[in-house]
Amino acid sequence: MAEIGLRKMSYEIDPARIPVPRARSGYIAAFFEFRPATFSLILILLILVVSLLAPVFTPYERDTIDLDNILADPSCNHVLGTDELGRDVFTRLIYGGRFTLLVALLSVAIAVVLGVALGAAAGYLGGPADHFVTGAVDMFLSIPVFLVLLVAASAGGGRLWTIPVIIGVTSWMETARLVRAEFLSLRDENFVEAARSLGVRHITLVIKHILPHALPPVIVAATVGFAQAMLIESALSFLGFGVQPPLPTWGNMLQNAQTYIRKSHMAAFAPGFMILVTCLCFNFVGEGLRSALAREKRSL
Repeated sequence: MAEIGLRKMSYEIDPARIPVPRARSGYIAAFFEFRPATFSLILILLILVVSLLAPVFTPYERDTIDLDNILADPSCNHVLGTDELGRDVFTRLIYGGRFTLLVALLSVAIAVVLGVALGAAAGYLGGPADHFVTGAVDMFLSIPVFLVLLVAASAGGGRLWTIPVIIGVTSWMETARLVRAEFLSLRDENFVEAARSLGVRHITLVIKHILPHALPPVIVAATVGFAQAMLIESALSFLGFGVQPPLPTWGNMLQNAQTYIRKSHMAAFAPGFMILVTCLCFNFVGEGLRSALAREKRSL
């Protein structure tokens, strides 16, 4: 009888019915499938390397003045011509990329840190913390931010370290909203409840368990915010409230060239073109990351 029972319990497994896990391309493969994003990332890395190694690629010193070649046309000695003080435009363009990218990077870093911290507190704690953060976001979004930027930049005197702080402090709202929404959807998930039942501290729970799942949309927003920070810095510098000479940025190069644009077209065209190309590249990279994130969510 036992043998009959065992025969009844036995069954054959059909190999065709065994679920095979579907291959997932992951973020990186999905990102590189978007060709404009791949090309843009390569171009950004190229601009970054050339800017960091500016002394290697520039034939002149950054502030070398040649009064015999003021507003000179492009030539073999000066590939992009010279500015109103006889300084080589190509040299200052490369150095300007270094300072412009530095300002944008620091601005985005400050905005991301503030946004992640406030958004995580609002989404995880809820209650008064949530009301305070959402109220602060609404307040910052309701005031004319660019007017605040002009006043703060004027008070800061255009020093290099003040501009990223000013831009970052006024650009954290979108990141805070994204992080808050992610934390609200993740704080009651099973893996969070399991970690909480094991006695994991709140700070550890937030940093190690919830925050990694909330970072992908933040990375996308930071990439797009990089282009926005570049445009804000360029606008401030163009109006005379940004980084002050002799430190070159693409924005203050435009500001210096506007008076002499009829005599030296390249002095204005070159920094404007670099701002356009770099911002487009960061927007394409952000679009690639966004499409990769959407594909990853669909595959889950």
